[in-house]
Amino acid sequence: MTASSRHNLLDGQKPLPPHSGDVSKDIAFGGATVRAASYQGERPYQEDRFLVDTLDLNGRQARSFLADIFSTAAKKTNANPDGSTGTALVITKDHQLRVAFLGDSPAVVFVRDPATGDIRARKLTRDHHAADPDEKTRIEREGGHVAFNGRVDGSLMLSRAFGDGVYIGVSQNPEFAAADLKKEIDAGRDVYVCLSSDGLYETLDPADYIAPLKAAIDQKKEDGLADVFAAYAHARGSSDNITALVVKIPRDMKDGLFMAIADGHGGAQTSTDVIDSFRDGIAKRKSAAPSR
Repeated sequence: MTASSRHNLLDGQKPLPPHSGDVSKDIAFGGATVRAASYQGERPYQEDRFLVDTLDLNGRQARSFLADIFSTAAKKTNANPDGSTGTALVITKDHQLRVAFLGDSPAVVFVRDPATGDIRARKLTRDHHAADPDEKTRIEREGGHVAFNGRVDGSLMLSRAFGDGVYIGVSQNPEFAAADLKKEIDAGRDVYVCLSSDGLYETLDPADYIAPLKAAIDQKKEDGLADVFAAYAHARGSSDNITALVVKIPRDMKDGLFMAIADGHGGAQTSTDVIDSFRDGIAKRKSAAPSR
């Protein structure tokens, strides 16, 4: 895998205020390129962490692998007082997408019909917030407390996360989702996958990114979509850390793809531990004998 830095915003777009730890780069893998953009925004420090790697699995194996690495990361971070979201996805060479998620770092698929130019957005994940009625009921059933402001103990917005060991009822059990991208690609449509921290959606919804995606295509700046999306979010009021990983899915994938984001809160220790744990899991999987 190789990485190179480029910065390719839309005409008239202003970049985010720079910080020393900001990341803007391309990560190439067999058959495509993931654009990675990570910005501190207006926060005192950066708590987001991300990982991109190749990983050749089929759909069934991908689901099992995600379950395993989430379980391992949960054990590693169980006693951490601070917490982190965690969303990881695998795209197989036959265009099956599998995703596991804790917290509110969304995975969104954008599908474009070249014949009409129409684009639709589909959010694959749901936000694990304590104010959600089902999550609130579960937390209280497990002995936790959701305050009137919709936060656990009046403090934590998330109902599921890595770490956060001081909060009763906050679950480390992920949810899973799947998408068959092959149907869209076989129909001649363009498919883009965006994995991000919640800073991308602090004031916006996934459908709001259809306009900048169209503009990027018209201006032949698809290669900079992660930066375009991050700058778009900041210009529309997001003050959070913003990290986005965006890939246009190739019709002929040479390698399977793994992408993950962990968005820390209360510090970056847990988000760092989660990504390190995911990286270890990938290394172990690659070193093991194939089991197709």
